[in-house]
Amino acid sequence: MRLALSSVLMLGTALTYGLGCGGDEAGGEDNNPPQNPPATEPTPDSGTPGTPDSGTPTPPPALANDTDLAIVRLNADGSLDTSFGTGGIARLDMGPGASSAKDALWSAALDASGRVILFGSKKGSGDRIDADRVIARLTPAGALDKSFGTDGYNVLNIGNLADQARHGGVDPDGKIVASGYTSQPTGVGVQMANRIVLTRVDADGKLDNTFGSKGVVNSAPLLPADPLNQEWGFAEAYAAGHQSGKYVTTGYGRSAATGTLDVVAFRYGANGRLDRTWGTDGALVLDVAGGDDRGRDLTVLPDDRVFMVGSTVKTTNNVDAMVFLLTKDGQRDTRFSSGSDAFKSFDFSRTDEAFFKSAVSRDGKWVAAAGYTGNGASAAVDDALLFIAPVNPAEGAEFAQPVPLSTTGNDRFWSVTFDAANKVYGAGFINEGGDQRFAVARFNTDGSRDTTFGTGGLVTVNVIAGGTEETVRAVLVQADGKIVLAGVAEAK
Repeated sequence: MRLALSSVLMLGTALTYGLGCGGDEAGGEDNNPPQNPPATEPTPDSGTPGTPDSGTPTPPPALANDTDLAIVRLNADGSLDTSFGTGGIARLDMGPGASSAKDALWSAALDASGRVILFGSKKGSGDRIDADRVIARLTPAGALDKSFGTDGYNVLNIGNLADQARHGGVDPDGKIVASGYTSQPTGVGVQMANRIVLTRVDADGKLDNTFGSKGVVNSAPLLPADPLNQEWGFAEAYAAGHQSGKYVTTGYGRSAATGTLDVVAFRYGANGRLDRTWGTDGALVLDVAGGDDRGRDLTVLPDDRVFMVGSTVKTTNNVDAMVFLLTKDGQRDTRFSSGSDAFKSFDFSRTDEAFFKSAVSRDGKWVAAAGYTGNGASAAVDDALLFIAPVNPAEGAEFAQPVPLSTTGNDRFWSVTFDAANKVYGAGFINEGGDQRFAVARFNTDGSRDTTFGTGGLVTVNVIAGGTEETVRAVLVQADGKIVLAGVAEAK
């Protein structure tokens, strides 16, 4: 099933710079990162002078490797659910790509009715080559839900600037919140810097005017003392988790225009205002060892503690995966640490290791993280990486290991979730012989493969033969036990 984007809801957002109704700061990475990036990630926008996209450049030809969103549903045993989409697969074409802007997906969520909510981005309309944020909804059968937003989509255009969409979720009351960041003019010369951008829409896909400014929080929480005359640092929000009516973010940034990166986390109220009671004066900043530290995702536990995952650089050119836990008020919790630092890092003798997604079991007893371990540009293949741990150490042992899906090809996990029986699903891609495919594996909480699923605990789906962009970005388990894989694949 291939669904065309016929019309969208566009919003040109005024750039506000105070800490009032969501007006606050900036930095950035590629919205659609390569499947095998170098060990040292691209440096975010650190305030280097730049020219904002005016919206009038002549666009290059459409990309030869243009992508669409692809959504697959499996039965509980791993077989394709042919009642979903067309033969088990639905595809959404949101328009042609150009330059680095093309259909992309970062995460997905389920609402109370079992509908799939997709969080991603698309190329701006017309001759623009920047990206707009997209929230879309599918019916339980895999069709675009035209009753949501405008013809199935809510699209946010922030002043023709390249928005970097990240994770999203559904609140208990059905409202939908999307996180990310956008590089914007700071007002200091020609400097650009990343600001946290959160959006909230009602269950019908319309912007919620009670949140921020007309449904949008545009926040610079690390402003300098004199923001009109001093260059800024930046802050990004890779995720925003719902915590008893408020929203906790995680990401990375810094207060100065240059220097190393720290994990940064903030909390925003239900109205989108920065909560100064969180952490220390409204911020949690984690600097592990003076190197670059990045927050990639978070999960709020039933007791309002916050499980965060990402990476740290403790020695030069060596990126290690990292997990840590925060109290409900943004202080460090020592659950996963061996000392007072309250973080735990993992070095599996590779130079590029990170967790990108986190999850908590439905009974609140287990947490998990998924990512990859690799050697960047070297010939060694990448392997999926998995972390599973009980919230209460007395409940069981911790598992943290590479879990390769292929002995000869590259494989990575980008997402993780639990089902009702506390089985753990890691999902991403496997690439063998130049053909990249959706991949999902099911594990027990001790890290062993559940061999009752698929073939030896692994299922792969070839959405398009010979594709090299094909990857799962989100894995979800519905109430009936069916498994949804959402990601991207080459356009047909």
